[in-house]
Amino acid sequence: MPKPATRPLVYVADEPAPADAHAISPARIRQAARRHPGVFSRVRIVHGPDPKALAEAEIVLGVSFNAATLRQDAPKLRWIQSLNAGVEKLAPKLDRSFKLTNASGLHGPKGGEYGLAAMLLLNHAVQRFVGSQRRRAWEPVFTTPIEGKTVVIAGAGALGQAVALQAKRHRMTTIGINTSGRKAPGFDRVVKARDMAKVLPKADFLVVTLPITPGTENLIDRKAIGLLPDHCGIVNLGRAKVMDYDAMVERLRAGTLAGALLDVFSPEPLPADSPLWDVPNLIVSPHAGVDDGSVYVERGLDIFAANLKRYLAGRKLDNLVDLDKGY
Repeated sequence: MPKPATRPLVYVADEPAPADAHAISPARIRQAARRHPGVFSRVRIVHGPDPKALAEAEIVLGVSFNAATLRQDAPKLRWIQSLNAGVEKLAPKLDRSFKLTNASGLHGPKGGEYGLAAMLLLNHAVQRFVGSQRRRAWEPVFTTPIEGKTVVIAGAGALGQAVALQAKRHRMTTIGINTSGRKAPGFDRVVKARDMAKVLPKADFLVVTLPITPGTENLIDRKAIGLLPDHCGIVNLGRAKVMDYDAMVERLRAGTLAGALLDVFSPEPLPADSPLWDVPNLIVSPHAGVDDGSVYVERGLDIFAANLKRYLAGRKLDNLVDLDKGY
């Protein structure tokens, strides 16, 4: 890509203001500049809201902002760096002249560990013990170690790879599902999404790490859920609309799935009157599974700094999103 103007303006957009764990504060920018000497000094950084600065911005960095009006509000804008891995709220609304990069890889360390923890929990029937405790019922369930069992991971990107690598530490068999069937780190085997019916019956666990895109919405549909064996446990760390929750709930209520841990819902927060709260052997995790609040922004700014260095040199950006595909 062509080199940018001298000292381009970076507009930091946090609108509306996010939780502190996600806030791109001036102090965090200064810390990132010390970690990456000679990079941030080559740009001008302005924190919003500041309409005049946005109108001059060549780069937007942020978590939350109005994507639909960016072409009008920021006529000089060329590149948007999101500090989210999932960009389903951005990509459909953006002018196709913009470059959009995401923060893929940000959730790996925490998300991989959480995915493993969820599988271990389901493997050892903790979800059943929680239900028994609520009824004050002494109902032992004797389980077996997770070693040697098979996890099918729908989504072989950075988060799915992190879960797979954790699973391999426990000598599990790991099967990934992606669009191309291309091999990925941590997986014994990767199949194309169109071939997932061949591997779902093998799953002791199904872990979903997919973003929501036109190609993934309802990918794990009623038919797919029907292929899972009765002893299978489900973990969703991706997006709710990738799965048919109604079909999953029917099997949980019928006792023909071992259990589920869901970290994502639609809408969020999950309404107090949602029937999901009371589904047997279902654990509700309030979209807190993969974000490491202690270093979320710091890791995101490291991703941005590496990309900013490429941008200033006129090189191709990493984590570039196809705006039509949504990932």
